[in-house]
Amino acid sequence: MTIIEQRVEQAEGRIDRLEAILGQFMTQTGISIQRMDRSIERIERSIERIDRSIERLEAAAAKDREEAALERRAMNKRWGELEALVAKDREEAALERRAMNKRWGELEAAAAKDREEATLERRAMNKRGELEAAAAKDREEAALERRAMNKRWGELANKMGTLVEDIVAPSLRRLAWAELDCGEERFFAERITRVRSDDPSQRREFDALYAGTRAVLLNETKSNARSEDVRDFVNFLRSGEFALYFPELRTLPVVPVFSSLQLAPDLVTYLSRNGIYAVAMGDEAMTILNLDEVRTQPNG
Repeated sequence: MTIIEQRVEQAEGRIDRLEAILGQFMTQTGISIQRMDRSIERIERSIERIDRSIERLEAAAAKDREEAALERRAMNKRWGELEALVAKDREEAALERRAMNKRWGELEAAAAKDREEATLERRAMNKRGELEAAAAKDREEAALERRAMNKRWGELANKMGTLVEDIVAPSLRRLAWAELDCGEERFFAERITRVRSDDPSQRREFDALYAGTRAVLLNETKSNARSEDVRDFVNFLRSGEFALYFPELRTLPVVPVFSSLQLAPDLVTYLSRNGIYAVAMGDEAMTILNLDEVRTQPNG
């Protein structure tokens, strides 16, 4: 074999090894490209899922903004109605005060006249019995007037209380579902009266009740919240009597809410310590004042 043939043979061997290496390289490159294609497909699917999540979030945000706008319009309308009713009540109270003052003036004039006549009668006829009867009649008429006025003021106070309940109640549905995790609404009632299952002679009115799929929101509303009102609500919750008035809801946890147009800071602190949500008027709508404080409690 000549030198040229040996070199040709060596060159052919090198070419064969290069072709083998090139084949391995192309095989590995094809596998890497396939893996890259699968990774790209997974990334594209992830991007599609993220896009769908963003669309759902944007739709939910738009819905929340629309509901908030509707609630603000409803709240503004209720405030207008409340202001009109309060103005009407003040006007009626002023008219009643003027009428009462006029009546008292007439009564005083009549009493003065009666006293004068009684004096004349005592001097002329010495009829003490008739004078005492006239005085007793005057006292009885004055007592009737006072009772009528007290009844009217009581009716005005009750009307103010129901107005506050009407303002609070529409927001409870939103708070129960969106912030207090009570679940989908099964039923909602305002000023509902129930009889105790173990004692039909006992009845109780509940200001508002939201029964959801996961929990029950029990609301107590006061137009002028006092510490005694809060203590009474805490004692009722601790007594376990709620299950006796609503035995059909005994399996669901109770989410207690105490609400008013305004709540003093010390009342909010007391409610938080007892695991009760405090709801009052915020900048635009009814707001939970102690959401984080109650949630961080062991049973919050």
